[in-house]
Amino acid sequence: MISDKTTDNRRILIIDDNASIHDDFRKILETPKDSGSLDQARAALFGEAPSLPQREDYELDFASQGREGCGMVHSAYGKGRPYALAFVGMRMPPGWDGLETIENLWYVDPTLEIVICTAYSDHPWEDVSRRVGNTDKLLILMKPFNSIEVVQLAHSLTKKWNLACSVKQQIERLESSAQRQTAEWREANDRLQERIAKRMADIEKGVPQGDAAESFREKEEFLAIMSYEVLTSVNELAGTVGLLLDGPLDPGRRAHATTIQRCAHDLLALHTDIHEFMAGPRQEIRAGGRQ
Repeated sequence: MISDKTTDNRRILIIDDNASIHDDFRKILETPKDSGSLDQARAALFGEAPSLPQREDYELDFASQGREGCGMVHSAYGKGRPYALAFVGMRMPPGWDGLETIENLWYVDPTLEIVICTAYSDHPWEDVSRRVGNTDKLLILMKPFNSIEVVQLAHSLTKKWNLACSVKQQIERLESSAQRQTAEWREANDRLQERIAKRMADIEKGVPQGDAAESFREKEEFLAIMSYEVLTSVNELAGTVGLLLDGPLDPGRRAHATTIQRCAHDLLALHTDIHEFMAGPRQEIRAGGRQ
């Protein structure tokens, strides 16, 4: 599960059996604790503002084996504080290798962005693609890696994760709104049907036998009012579902939204058919009145 508070998630997990690799990531991605005081001292000595860009504050965690890292991802995901990115070493004897680790990580958290860190060519990209599939959530970083590459990957992929999370939450809110409006429309439709039946019965009781034209006129007037109420609700529903379909949806959710849209269009078509059906009796009554 993903908490709504993860819209600025910079949590990164490094999985590698080499402790010096852990130290390298700390040096590259962690903000030095005394960086603020150094900037102030520089400004005081040279009378200028710091020229270096502000560094991102990443939250780093480390694991020395793939199984350990998978457990950390599982725990973080379950607490609603998932990792946005994992750097994974390719060879980590004696446990899982990088590919097996990645397969298990995505089984636990399919949203995780992953970078493979490797200095070996024993797993060509074709083999990697065959194992994990063609995905935009996996990149390769060759060892020895450049610190600028690591910073750029960390920045870009955590931003990408946060954007995807934000889009997912917006889609879920739209779906919830569409489902709520659909439920409200169904309740309103049920009440409308009851009112129509009651009103029709009252009209039949209040009109003398044989006065068909007057009875039909009152029925037609009442149906016109009800028609307006139905059209307002159905058009609002169709418009909302149209907005939902314009955004990115997975196949299952798109199928549900398409079903709702089709039902709305069917109701609009039924409304048209009813009016055409009523047109026949209207003409007959008018023709009878002219005779």
